[in-house]
Amino acid sequence: MASKIEYTQVRKWFLVGIAAVVAGCATTGGSGGGGYGLPPIPEGKGRLMLETGGINEVNYYVLDGETGEEVHSESPRMAASSPIGYETGYRSLPQFVDLDPGRYTVVVNTDIDDSVEKEVEVLMGQEMYATIPIGRFQVIFSDAQGRSQVPFLIFDYNLRTMLGRGMTSTEVRYFIMPVGEYKVRIENSPTGLDEIRPVQISMGQTQNILIGPPPSPAQPGESGGEGDAQP
Repeated sequence: MASKIEYTQVRKWFLVGIAAVVAGCATTGGSGGGGYGLPPIPEGKGRLMLETGGINEVNYYVLDGETGEEVHSESPRMAASSPIGYETGYRSLPQFVDLDPGRYTVVVNTDIDDSVEKEVEVLMGQEMYATIPIGRFQVIFSDAQGRSQVPFLIFDYNLRTMLGRGMTSTEVRYFIMPVGEYKVRIENSPTGLDEIRPVQISMGQTQNILIGPPPSPAQPGESGGEGDAQP
């Protein structure tokens, strides 16, 4: 199982690199160029907009509904499992692409082996939204020195299948997942912790999972100061 997931991760990294090159050379108009507002829809085209519950930066590609040919791809986001993968900023506009009228399949990559697919029909001169049921979470691990990097595993809720691997960060690092229930596990950490936590992924919401050693008990003579939790 481990070797299969490692192979899948390497393949995903390879595809992300290729997709980034293709996106820069794509003939269809997309959102990769940035800007301060949406440009007009080109004559004879329709616009496909991604609705991702506020996650406005995802890696995705679009397949022609009849031929299965890839007609567009964007990969602005580095995989969260990368040691240097972290959130670099915020974009206010959703991702979009202008396409010939017709039926298409949108495939959004997540940070586990499961992608999310959505079929949509693009109509000439109109904006068509593809709602992608994904959400995100981050694991924050702290020790005596503060936040640190620790590897963790992502499982299905029943802990029967390992779906992916992650790494906590001292920066903000979100993991994008299909909507559903999961569990994450940190084991063999430097502090000796073996933690399993449930994760509820809901569209449009972000869950923060805090993991770390319990606070030290108060010493005799110490009193609670400002900011301490109250009963």
